[in-house]
Amino acid sequence: MSDIIDTVQLQETDDALITLFEVTLPSTGTVVYLVDGMDNGENNIYFPEKQLNNSSTYTLQEYVAIPIDVEGVEFNSSGSSNRPTLRLANIPVLSRTVANNEDGVEDEYDILDILAEEGIVKNEDLLTAKVVIRRTLFKKTYTESDAPAVANAPVEFPTQIFYIDRVSSESNVLVEFELATAMDIETVKLPGRVINGRYCPWKYQGYHTPVTVDDAIVPLKEGGCTWPINSKGRFFDEHDNVITRDITTIALWESSSTFAVGAKVKTITNGHTEIWEALRAVPSNKNPKNQKVYWKRLDVCGKTLNSCKIRFQGNNTTDALLTTFTLPFGGFPGSKQFR
Repeated sequence: MSDIIDTVQLQETDDALITLFEVTLPSTGTVVYLVDGMDNGENNIYFPEKQLNNSSTYTLQEYVAIPIDVEGVEFNSSGSSNRPTLRLANIPVLSRTVANNEDGVEDEYDILDILAEEGIVKNEDLLTAKVVIRRTLFKKTYTESDAPAVANAPVEFPTQIFYIDRVSSESNVLVEFELATAMDIETVKLPGRVINGRYCPWKYQGYHTPVTVDDAIVPLKEGGCTWPINSKGRFFDEHDNVITRDITTIALWESSSTFAVGAKVKTITNGHTEIWEALRAVPSNKNPKNQKVYWKRLDVCGKTLNSCKIRFQGNNTTDALLTTFTLPFGGFPGSKQFR
């Protein structure tokens, strides 16, 4: 990105700034790729698509040229967030007379029909649509004639994300939408996390077995607590008392077995080891996972900073802590110093 920064810092440049728009339709989740038309209003642009799987391979996405622009995008460190204006051709109106070709073949239909297939029949149907704004220099884009199958990483300015909040103006030719940030949309509250100095909000054992997404292995995360599989054998109850330092000493629950009051068993699901204690005599086929009348889970985190320390910095033999390991504690212990 250093070359694009060097270019814009020049007193004069012979390159053009290109704004690309990625609009996610709220009805179907389909992403529409748009760019303001070039000189004759017809030229589409190709640009590397952002990767979600940290892949080093980038494919080119075609951005369709239509009359579209945005103004009022600002960067403020204080005060209310700005609400940019997105302007584009009033397609639902214009498309009533614009056919996709004039060759007399039966496949002729107007743009409105195309949008209707996506559930967009009026401009209000675009409300809540996600708009990703990307900016780059024209020399960093590709045309249809020189677009390779695989491209280098995109060279661009920081991406901005907004949501269409309302139709602010509409005519037979042009429609204007007011954009808002995610935190400015109704029902969104700040702060996203409540600052609590004493207790941790993360879900204990928040990681499940990794899954494959677009050929990449991604952990299926449910919380911030990355308690390791089997945790080197250490398990504690909600009061931070040791249940066991050697998980192999606790038997695996078997559906054909019965258990007396106070019996301890373990279950392993998606790589998670959980310890259960019988509350009463347990007949066979009473799975601890869904038979809470018979079982109580023992290995519950106390959610305090000490709970986090003994689980992540403890060892299998003594109470000494290995402080070289970073804690994933989700609270804010330092906030207790301020009032």
